[in-house]
Parts: sequence; structure tokens; C-alpha cells
Amino acid sequence: MRVRFAPSPTGKLHVGNMRIALLNYLFARKEGGKFLLRMDDTDVERSTRESEQSILDDLQWMHIQWDEFCRQSERLDRYALALEHLKKIGRVYPCYETKEELSLKRKIQSSSGRPPVYDREALKLSAEEIAAYERENRPVYWRFLLNDQTVIKWNDLIHGEKHIPLNSISDPVLVRPDGSFVYTFASVVDDIELGVTHIIRGDDHITNTAVQLDICQALGGTLPEFAHVPLMCSVDGSELSKRSSSALTMQSMQQEGIEPLAVWNVLATIGTANAPDINCGIEELVENFSLSNRSLATVKFDMEVVRSLSHKIIAHKPFEVVQTDLQQLGLSHVSADFWELIRGNINRIADATTWHEVLFGNITPVPQDKEFVQQMIDTFDPDFSLWITKLTQVSGKKGRALYHPLRLAITGREDGPELKKICQIMPLDILKNRLEENLRAS
Repeated sequence: MRVRFAPSPTGKLHVGNMRIALLNYLFARKEGGKFLLRMDDTDVERSTRESEQSILDDLQWMHIQWDEFCRQSERLDRYALALEHLKKIGRVYPCYETKEELSLKRKIQSSSGRPPVYDREALKLSAEEIAAYERENRPVYWRFLLNDQTVIKWNDLIHGEKHIPLNSISDPVLVRPDGSFVYTFASVVDDIELGVTHIIRGDDHITNTAVQLDICQALGGTLPEFAHVPLMCSVDGSELSKRSSSALTMQSMQQEGIEPLAVWNVLATIGTANAPDINCGIEELVENFSLSNRSLATVKFDMEVVRSLSHKIIAHKPFEVVQTDLQQLGLSHVSADFWELIRGNINRIADATTWHEVLFGNITPVPQDKEFVQQMIDTFDPDFSLWITKLTQVSGKKGRALYHPLRLAITGREDGPELKKICQIMPLDILKNRLEENLRAS
């Protein structure tokens, strides 16, 4: 088995792209197959190596390792040979209509209630007309001649039996006027020559699949199996797109400090009856993976679910796992006790710097009742329980009236870890200084 993920390096990967990559990866690993990464970079104007590197970085951040790699821009000779073969067998033909002429045709068809299917006028051109177009250097593009007497059928691994009559589809353009090859064509040539056996992609490609199967047959290739997964949208129902303001990029998730395993769990289970599980690692997700249990409805991606899962994953990480990450943040007081104290109160590892400053650095005092702060100082005891007992007796305060001002005086924060544990970790000299500073500010 061989599957492929074929992104276009024309922008940053969003979560919808990553879902397709992940599904292909899970399928390949579950079945002991190969995962191919192919850059579909035939769009010369928009494709950049910067975008390609961004895609590679995103996949590596997600711990997705590819078995083979190629670029379409390095396989142009293969597409040219395939095109010549189609010319020889009469399955492609040159066209000379301009964009404006094609647009006008579609408008006329639409106004008369006809589907906007290309009318094959280019096939009626005489040799003299073609020669005249060539002499005036009129731009030429090439279309594939669909077998319009055929109904393409395949057993989709998610949708079941699919039937699409080719006479309902326009003959697809394979080569643009600038000589560049269209994805529809280049992808089929690649899938044949790279031995792709299964293609998992969004169900917006279903009609495109019928076209590609006809091209594949014309080229004498082995037909791959297809699985078209329902599209995914954002929680507000808006489309996920590289150029959309609602796009959720993998880069933004990484910058936010999201745990990759949280993204794995959500994308692997979304659209199924399974729920994300913080105890489910990549190996378990591979083992549990199936294409047969997927809903056919559009699925909604909720970033808040990912954030919540990421928070829980971080809170369950043992100190040995995060020790290096904490040290790389430049923290001077890194210990198991410190991590145990803060891990339930952070959303990303980098947030440890905030609590490190609260416990061991300088904070801006939050002024409290001066008399009560003086009582905190007068009753202070290294034993937190004894301190609270004495402070309660002297001040007459208890519950929130006691603990809330005390927390603000010590940490400058409204909430956080248990105050007793904070006082056990915070050096005594820092703790006393906090109270003195608060007294002066009150």
C-alpha cells in the first residue's frame, strides 16, 4: 500500500490540510504501507520554497514522518511524455478560446438553463483555422477528451458505490496557455508512476475523481482506491482556507503552544463516534484507526476543544518529560516540586515563566488593607497552618475574606495553585519581602 499527501506550497497549512495528511498517515501506518509526501508546485507564480519549508516544519512538529518525497516541478518531463502519449491516441485536443470567450459561453448556457459544460467547439476547427490561430500566436491550451459515453463507477471506501456520467462534466484542461500542467493531469501521472494505491482526500474532489479515473485509464495506469472524507469547517460554519480570515494554521497553533498530541486526537476522531482521549498516544490512534466508522456529514472543528485537551495533556506530563523544556526557558529554579505546583495552572509549557516570576522574581504589589497586611507580617510563621491560625485569631477574618487578600499580597494574582503549596516553595526571604512591599504600597 502506498498513500500520498500532496499539498501545494502556496501558503501555510491549515488544520483542514493537516487532517488529510494525518488520515493518510494513520491509514498507511495501520496497514503497514508507505506515506509519500509530494509538493504540488506546478503553479509557478504562487509556489514558493518558503511555503514548502513551512509545510515540512508543520509535519515534523506533528511528528509525521514521510517515507518518500518529491516535487512536481522536478517531474515536468514525465508530464510532457504523458501528454505526448495522449496526443498520439487522440485523447487531447488544442483549444484557442480566450478567458472572456469561455466566460461568455458559460453565461449563455446558464441563461438558457443548460449546465456549463464545454461545448467542444475546438474539435470543429478546420486545419486552416488552427493554422491561422497559430500564425497570430494565439495562446493555446489543451483539453482531455473525456469518454462521454461512459459512467465512471468506483467503490468509495467511505461513500460506497459512486456513479458519475462523464457527459455531465466539461473536458478538463490539462495544459494552460503558459504551458504549465494542471494539477488534475500531473497528479494522475504521479499517482501512476509512484505506485499510489489509495487516495484519501476531501469529498469536494468526488467529481474530480471521475475525471482522473478516465485519464488514468487512458494512460494505462492501475486505478487506485479512493476514500473521500467529508469536509471540515470551523465551528462557526465558515470554510477553512489558506486565504480565509478564519483559517486555523498549524503555525499559529505551534506559536500558541498547543500540544501536537491534542491536534492528533481531535483530527483522528472528529467525524467518528470516538472521543479525544489524553491517554491515547500516536501508536494507539494508529491501532484504533478505521475509515469505516466515519460520518458523511460535514464536521466542525472547534479550537477550544483542542486548547482544553492540550491543557489536560500538559497537566499530566511528568517532570522528567518537561525538565529539558523548562530548562530551555532559562528558568533558574527548575524542580519536580515547582512543576507539580504549576502544571495544572498553565496552558502551555512557556507559561511556566510566568509562575517562575511569581514565585521567585519581582511582581508589582497589589495594594491591600494596610492594617490587615500589617497583621500578616506580625503573625508570620514558616509553618503555613500555624500562620493561618494566628492570622485568623488576630484579624477575625476567615474564608475568602482572609485568603483572597493574602493571595494577592503574596502573588499579585487573583487565582492560581493552592496558596499553602506556594508558600512552601517560595523562599522565605521573598515571601517576607512581598508582604513588606505590599505594606509600603497600601
